[in-house]
Amino acid sequence: MDRVRATRTTDPDTALLYQIWIHADLNQDGMLSRNEVERATHTLNHATNAKTALRHLFADIDVDGDGEIDFTEFCALMEHLRHRPELTDLFQPTAEGEPRMTASTFQAFLTANGHTPDEVTTILQLFTNDDVCTRQQFRRYISSTTWNGWAIPEMMALRNDMTLPMSHYFIASSHNTYLEGDQLQSNSSVNMYISALLRNCRCVEIDCWDGDNGQPVVYHGHTLTTKIQFADVIRGIHLHAFEASPYPVIVSLENHCSEAQQSIMADIMVSIFGDRLYTADVAPGDVLPSPHVLQHKILLKGKQGLPEDFTNAAAGESDSDKDDDDDATSCRRNSSSATKARAGKETKKPSVRRSSKKSKVSAKLAKLCFFKGVHFRDFDASRSWSCNQMSSFSEGKTKKLVADNKLAFLAYNRKHVTRVYPSGIRVDSSNYSPLLGWGTGSQLVALNYQTSDLAMHVNHGLFRQNGHCGYVLKPPSMLSQLGCYARAIQSITVKVISGQHLPKPEGQKKGEVIDPYVVLDVAGDGVSSQRKTPTIPDNGLNPTWNFTATFDIGVEAALHVLVLTVMDKDLDRDDLIGFAALPVTCIRAGYRTVPLFAGDGTRSGPYEFASLFCHFSVEVAPDDDPNDDNNGSEAAV
Repeated sequence: MDRVRATRTTDPDTALLYQIWIHADLNQDGMLSRNEVERATHTLNHATNAKTALRHLFADIDVDGDGEIDFTEFCALMEHLRHRPELTDLFQPTAEGEPRMTASTFQAFLTANGHTPDEVTTILQLFTNDDVCTRQQFRRYISSTTWNGWAIPEMMALRNDMTLPMSHYFIASSHNTYLEGDQLQSNSSVNMYISALLRNCRCVEIDCWDGDNGQPVVYHGHTLTTKIQFADVIRGIHLHAFEASPYPVIVSLENHCSEAQQSIMADIMVSIFGDRLYTADVAPGDVLPSPHVLQHKILLKGKQGLPEDFTNAAAGESDSDKDDDDDATSCRRNSSSATKARAGKETKKPSVRRSSKKSKVSAKLAKLCFFKGVHFRDFDASRSWSCNQMSSFSEGKTKKLVADNKLAFLAYNRKHVTRVYPSGIRVDSSNYSPLLGWGTGSQLVALNYQTSDLAMHVNHGLFRQNGHCGYVLKPPSMLSQLGCYARAIQSITVKVISGQHLPKPEGQKKGEVIDPYVVLDVAGDGVSSQRKTPTIPDNGLNPTWNFTATFDIGVEAALHVLVLTVMDKDLDRDDLIGFAALPVTCIRAGYRTVPLFAGDGTRSGPYEFASLFCHFSVEVAPDDDPNDDNNGSEAAV
């Protein structure tokens, strides 16, 4: 019902034209001159070599010849400019050749395009009049992300069972959340926490250091990054933690503070977070609480501190957030001293005394931390850990653990939470493929959210599922020892037909008309398969590619994401226009409109109407249950 109401009250096509009109009418006289129209179409990336044709079209539309057109005439002009020849073969006019489709013919198309009977009934009500569908109505249906979107609707809704232990979910996670840019000299900002949380990130990181005025600060220690107040960060998290999702937020503390300032940190968090802080004790044999139980709760992850008894000390030593293979150290120390430090750790036997000396954790702060960071020795030793004890691994250490014993890693992650973070040599804040961590069942695969790259696009795609709540249930094969898998997809064929209203790089209004092409990536099984369309010169308004690519999908389709990246061809460096990241198991076969996002994962401004028009064919494994609600049948159109 909500979809019907949204369609009736706000026609996206009319809203788009009105938005263009408002920005084009510079003198706000309610009319557009030819120059105003030319400027508007240039902003829309209409081909510059079509200026003469545009002037002829303007003259035809301007019937009274006064050199100006009103909104109705402007809509008629845009109807010509936005003509979509790729829809000609899909739109089947009446036998008399009139520019309209009978309701019965339209109904047959909708059924072939994979719509349910209920959807067909509603679409016919919305996009036909007097039992006919005009070309304009057909285009509006095709362009509707509400009624002709790329996703199986029920797959994108909040559909996972949220009552299972937290270790059973992938959790959207950020690395060094405070940084606006690189790891060495960029600014730190509270706004980065707000931005991440509003993008449904559910795990943020804080690097805490002693401040000169006795108040702890946040920055990337021993670098030229700027400092911000710890208290300001906590206030920002508190205010925005649950605006986008009600499910728990994990605050990962990388703690370098003195005991005195750790105590201040604890006081600040108790004062600001209040009863949102979850600090319950766990008993031997307990499992982690569920996201459902922990709604609107904040969980701290920090050092375990001095063990209370010898049993706990044997189970897991206190350690910092970073693991023994902490290649982040390379940002802060010279390589020789870092190597010596690591070598010293590896040769020294664990002891309670060493743990106490190394940790120096304020008891007040340690009591607030639900997740206890402990030093990882091996999977056998971790079997005696409590469910809330966990370790963090760099991408390098993760690769080594995968190579040594991936099955043990998967089994470990059924009970415990693991955080994976980027290599320290990524000083440019680039990202590793999150599939590295997800493939092991690691829950907190932390990425640099400030960087718009393929890895972040894949991350964006995976977490669009399940109501975009920041938690996605792991596939069945990772939750049990049985050989069961999610929707079994053998291959997917993607035809990138055309683009509509592609903006200039970063949504700029000025600049050259773009020369777009599309890169198709299917990321999964730790590898990425890539294809690329030809470049269409001088057209961002309605470029046409008709490019087809087929991708084979591995056994675990749930960890495959199709990323469509639109680029602007340039002489020196190609620029990002926009992207769409589609979880493969959620793709609905047929002719579909795919909305594009800006590099930061938003769709405001010029990205509100940017899209690709594609056709998807999904080949499902023969033994997959065709009656399963998770499955989408291949469209026959």
